[in-house]
Amino acid sequence: MKKLAFAAALAFSAFSGAALAESMTVYKSPTCGCCAEWIKIMEKKGHDVKIKHPFNLKSTKKDLGLPMQLESCHTTVIDGYLFEGHIPERDILAFLANPPEGAMGLAVPGMPQMSPGMAPRNKAYSGFKVIGFDKAGKLTLVNQY
Repeated sequence: MKKLAFAAALAFSAFSGAALAESMTVYKSPTCGCCAEWIKIMEKKGHDVKIKHPFNLKSTKKDLGLPMQLESCHTTVIDGYLFEGHIPERDILAFLANPPEGAMGLAVPGMPQMSPGMAPRNKAYSGFKVIGFDKAGKLTLVNQY
């Protein structure tokens, strides 16, 4: 019975997060194919994705408050939170369902080969970490693949 209650709570949490994540803005280079693949994954999951191609992406990331050591190829903004790089959707939804106090967002730094948008279709994600970051500059390991 406890497993059923946990599964129901997790499903509700994911559904609640999906409602929060219905609209996202992705800042990326117009020539980045892996970003386009990550966006396709998000759209297939039902998210409304707005794409922006800023003249200076690095400056945009800085203006948004992204710590330089967490940079990847694209930055997503959802409900005022930052999601940098190839983060699995489930980690984004879990974060949005219960954002830690003072949190700014999540990041997958760099461009890991086996992350969403980089990994071949139907291959398990592996070899990267999802990092949480807050306004005080604290970094936290959120998930590891």
